[in-house]
Order: sequence, then C-alpha cells, then structure tokens
Amino acid sequence: MARLLATVVGVDRTGIVHSVSSVLLDHGCALSEVSQTTLLGQFAGLFSFSAPEGLNSEVLEADLNRALAGIGMTAWVTPIGGPVSGPPTDSEPYVMTLTGHDNPSLVPTVTGALASFDANIDNLRSVALSPPEGGASVPGHVVLVLEIAVPADVNQKAFRQSLSLAAEELGIEISLQHRDIFEAIHRL
Repeated sequence: MARLLATVVGVDRTGIVHSVSSVLLDHGCALSEVSQTTLLGQFAGLFSFSAPEGLNSEVLEADLNRALAGIGMTAWVTPIGGPVSGPPTDSEPYVMTLTGHDNPSLVPTVTGALASFDANIDNLRSVALSPPEGGASVPGHVVLVLEIAVPADVNQKAFRQSLSLAAEELGIEISLQHRDIFEAIHRL
C-alpha cells in the first residue's frame, strides 16, 4: 500500500469530510488520520491514507476535485515517500497555553523559544477573545493552545526559564503541563 496525503481547502460547508472520504473509499483507500479546521469561514483539511499499489495519485486528485467542484473546494494529493518523519521518538507531550494581549511578535517569539530546544509543535490554535478596541493599532486579548513534543533529554529548568523570559518580554501568561496531567485535570 502506498501512503498519500490529500490537502483540501475552500469555503466551509457541511459534507466536505464525507465527500473526501467517499472518494477515497471508492478508490480502495483507507484513511489513517484526518486533521481539519475552519478559520474565518475557510476550511482546511489534511487526510492521510493508504492507497492500493498502482493507484495513480493524479487520477485520484482529479476525481477528488470533480467531487468537490460543486461545493467550491480544491484538493491536492501528495505521495508520501519513505518513512514518515515527525518529532523525535524520545519526547514527552506537553500542552502549553498562552493568554494575554495579542502582539505581532507573540507567535515568532514563543515558537523561537520552542525551536531553540528542538520542541516540535504538533498542534497550534489561536483564538482572539475580543476584538481590538480602538481599531487595528490596539491589540486585543488572545489565547493560544499548543500541543508540543519536548525532547526527553531537554534541560527542563532552562526550557521553562526560556518560556518564562518570553512571557515576560511579551507581557503574557504561559502555562505548561505534561499532556497526561492536562488530560487528567480536564477529564469529565
């Protein structure tokens, strides 16, 4: 089986995931993972799947685009060659929450601190809680939630100090919890 990735974008509406998964099933493909989100009314989805050997990815892409054309979506299919890469296998999962006033340097500063310790961002969600008052020049309140993989051998004290300095520089609050603890606290 070949591994492929379909990227689908367009204006959000109901039935997108159904349309994509139906075309994949018709071609004998098996979904592995799906990640989708909407932002400002726009849909973006990634569909990882296994395909039968010999399936032409260009034919599959054309069939996806035919199925999605009526709802204004566009799809691309990319073969995934070789082993799937990701964060180092010897890493620990954390959930990091940032709250405070939005700032153009917020994401670059925090992600720079993470990158300097080889921490990988698995998922990032930014939500503006209130619109900026007084126009675009006054920042509003924002919450960012990041799921990150931190190398197991990282110096935890230096890592946390780096994040603390970034938070102080930006005037925001940062909370960092191991994902197991985060999930235990937030379990119903």
